[in-house]
Amino acid sequence: MKNTFKRLSAFSVVFLALVSASPSARATAGQLYSGGLNTHAVYRFSSSGVQSTFVTGPDADSIAFDSKGNLFVSDPQNKVLLKITPGGTKTTFDSGYAPAGLAFNDAGNLFVGDSGFGNIYKYLPNGTKTIFASGVSGPFGLAFDRAGNLYVSEFNTNSILKFAPNGTQSPTPFASGLHGPLGLAFNSAGNLFEVDFSTGRINKISPAGVVTLFATSLSGPRHLAVDRNGNLFASDFGTQRILEFPPNFAVGDMPISFASSTTAAGLAFEPPTAQLANISTRAFVQTGQRVTIAGFIVTGTDPKQVVVRGLGPTLTQHGVSGVLADPTLDLHNSTGSIQKNDNWKDTQQAAIQATGLAPTNDLESAILRTLQPGNYTAILTGKNGTTGVGLVEVYDINAGVFANLANVSTRGFVGTGDNRMIGGFITTGGNGSTQVVVRGLGPSLTQSGVSGVLADPFLRLFDGNGNVLYTNNNWKDTQPAAIQATGLAPPNDLESAIIITVAAGRYTAILEGNGGGTGIGLVEVYKLR
Repeated sequence: MKNTFKRLSAFSVVFLALVSASPSARATAGQLYSGGLNTHAVYRFSSSGVQSTFVTGPDADSIAFDSKGNLFVSDPQNKVLLKITPGGTKTTFDSGYAPAGLAFNDAGNLFVGDSGFGNIYKYLPNGTKTIFASGVSGPFGLAFDRAGNLYVSEFNTNSILKFAPNGTQSPTPFASGLHGPLGLAFNSAGNLFEVDFSTGRINKISPAGVVTLFATSLSGPRHLAVDRNGNLFASDFGTQRILEFPPNFAVGDMPISFASSTTAAGLAFEPPTAQLANISTRAFVQTGQRVTIAGFIVTGTDPKQVVVRGLGPTLTQHGVSGVLADPTLDLHNSTGSIQKNDNWKDTQQAAIQATGLAPTNDLESAILRTLQPGNYTAILTGKNGTTGVGLVEVYDINAGVFANLANVSTRGFVGTGDNRMIGGFITTGGNGSTQVVVRGLGPSLTQSGVSGVLADPFLRLFDGNGNVLYTNNNWKDTQPAAIQATGLAPPNDLESAIIITVAAGRYTAILEGNGGGTGIGLVEVYKLR
């Protein structure tokens, strides 16, 4: 799946009664920030355009947020690159050159244009600096596409350059014949927007590199940003305004004046920084293709320590019958099995107890493992081919590092009653809200050689109090445009999908067959960037 998204399946409905996570006191995700240049400040704007001062001091131009909500600020006047925490604490991240555009890739690495020396620098989250590209004539705007390619506006040649993730530059410019190109920003459809400082225009560039005029009559536009609803924002330095262009904007339309009387430079929206954690799925565990398979990806740059659990007997305490009597776990990386467990006390007993996540039944399984970034699969089966209702879980036990559990899905048999597939997730930390896409798949699994699939999945999403937040049968019935814009539309029209912004707390997704159908299904939850 695309790394632009984070996908997690999670907690069983039996945990709905647990206390929800406390909401964070930090600013709400989605607020717009702007560098103030010679006003020596960084500003923050409410959804209605009301301006407040976030920090004072830097001659802030380009700005960008990391996944933890830290704001990075280029101050070319003072030749310094700053890091500002969500609470407003400023530190010098690097110095000694005039930083220009900033952009983060999906791994959490920061890329910075050096307008004086013509370099593009790459910084790991720990601050380690390398030269990603050199010989760029006046680099300014930086932006990544979904595939991880970096686009750089080259001011002195009126071009936009394209670099592959390994730093290889395309032999010809992605776009040329521009007029003082500065800020860049992608929308969800993969179109790149570019500001022509010299002509006061905004151009829209297709993934194939075709340039079309998007907007005219700006006065010294510098930077761009796109919000989660697809609205494009531009800092118009000459008129001291921030302009808003809705998705249906056409040449000749009048843009919305989002904020006025402001010295606006770099633009960035505060991202949702809440993490999805303590992920699990409950399903009827059978044999062969009908075992329960949970896949997840560790993204970022740091190792991630996790506890993986396979439960069965404990579920009887929550009124579940026909449970998996003796669960076994098999953890795989991309090359094969890396660790197995039958009964959790057999190995790692003291270490697992120290995490506070020891299963309550000695026959249940648990694995404590430090994982490098990559793809992993946890297979839950019954010992000696036994079957029953089981629960597979993955716990993140060091959330502070630059790595996240992501792109997790669970495949298994979807029955009726207690044998429906139940996935849940918890959002915690950060600024307290996040946008997710929940999917329920069935027919498309046949493309992977799976037989006996769930013919018509039906999906319901609940909050921690058991309230229904959203239901969906066929994904095109509701929210089709919003789901397509994420790039996560299910392959089959009979499959289900929900897009929703949730506050910090516990949520449960129940996957079943429409009209009581059964078969092998897949439940997924994606955290959008």
